[in-house]
Amino acid sequence: MTPNIPANIRAGIDRVQRIALTVGVIGLALCLIQLFLKPTAFFQSWLFAYLYWNGMVLGSVGILLMHNVVGGNWGVVIRRIAEAAASTIPITFLGLIPVLLSVHTLYRWSNHDWVQSHPAVHIKLSYLNVPFWIGRAFIYFAILGVIAWRLRSLSIQQDRTGDAGIQARMRAFSAPMLVLFTLTGTFAFFDWIMSIEPEWYSTMYGAMFLVGQVLEALSFCVVVMFLLSGSKPFAGLLKIQHYHDLGNLMLAFTMLWAYTSFSQFLIIWSGNLPDEIPWYLRRFDGGWGFIGWFVSIFHFFVPFVLLLMRFVKKNPRLLFRVAAWMIFVRLIDVYWVSMPGLRRNGYTFEWTDVVAPIGLGGVWLWFFLYRLKSRPLLPLHDPRLGYHELDTPVVQDTPGFRELGYGGNS
Repeated sequence: MTPNIPANIRAGIDRVQRIALTVGVIGLALCLIQLFLKPTAFFQSWLFAYLYWNGMVLGSVGILLMHNVVGGNWGVVIRRIAEAAASTIPITFLGLIPVLLSVHTLYRWSNHDWVQSHPAVHIKLSYLNVPFWIGRAFIYFAILGVIAWRLRSLSIQQDRTGDAGIQARMRAFSAPMLVLFTLTGTFAFFDWIMSIEPEWYSTMYGAMFLVGQVLEALSFCVVVMFLLSGSKPFAGLLKIQHYHDLGNLMLAFTMLWAYTSFSQFLIIWSGNLPDEIPWYLRRFDGGWGFIGWFVSIFHFFVPFVLLLMRFVKKNPRLLFRVAAWMIFVRLIDVYWVSMPGLRRNGYTFEWTDVVAPIGLGGVWLWFFLYRLKSRPLLPLHDPRLGYHELDTPVVQDTPGFRELGYGGNS
């Protein structure tokens, strides 16, 4: 049995794993039916689902790098959760294969005849061509894979040896890798999302999407931490200050997402150029417009107001609900950003828009939990874990797995 994981928590994780895998396999099987019935609709839904779940991986890598650079006790309690999410890169790499195979279906710049009639896209062919596009995808995953592997390797060494110098090695590695990670994520989103509409461009686009992915992963870490908080090793160690710090970080990334999103909108609105404004006109037309206003209100205004309130950030249950909502609303935002460029004749809904994220997400969650339970839930020799005697403990009324039917308190 893995140390630092009580039997009841392991049993709960095992049960959730089985449910996630079952749901995931059923969802993927249904997607295969759509692949034969309406392949274009399947590939569109799959790209949307892939972008969302890959965001969990990229965002988790970003959280680990950021925490190693800036420090802080907030990251210690979610480190293993972020490490487990970052190590699911094999699943998202496999998930990219249908996207690569459908390049001629999803990306109009891959159609030679279409490009010839669009001079603004034709001049981009040195960058937007299928061999180079696929090659860059492999490069992106190679970079992210090496970063995630190295971070996990250093963490394992710290657990095994307790060497105090490993913390400095993590920081020295993470500082330059944080820059490389930002560039990699930015260009990946240029390739996978922005190039859906190759006649349009925005230098703010990659940063906007990357910030949203980090917010998505951070919210996921908060949700998992809350569910584990009722049992050891989290019980008795998690403090109000941990939740407060994580809530402040969620607020910061919510504001940064709004800043990058609004800056992009303001620049395009003030320029009012015919090759730029169609991106927003399409996303605020008809049914897409309702989704756009939903994202504007519930992705920024509502979470912003809630996370400004100190009592929300210091109440584990309330912060858990805000984080769970952010996970959901991030899904809606990815849908709103990606789908109008694929379905250009107005709002169209396909049932795989729901099934594909559930299917891929079920398999991803199964593998995430497998990676989570393979290591102690908290770092064994992180010096920052020793400060907790000074703080006020959280009242242990969090449900965790016990109220969900997965075992008693430890």
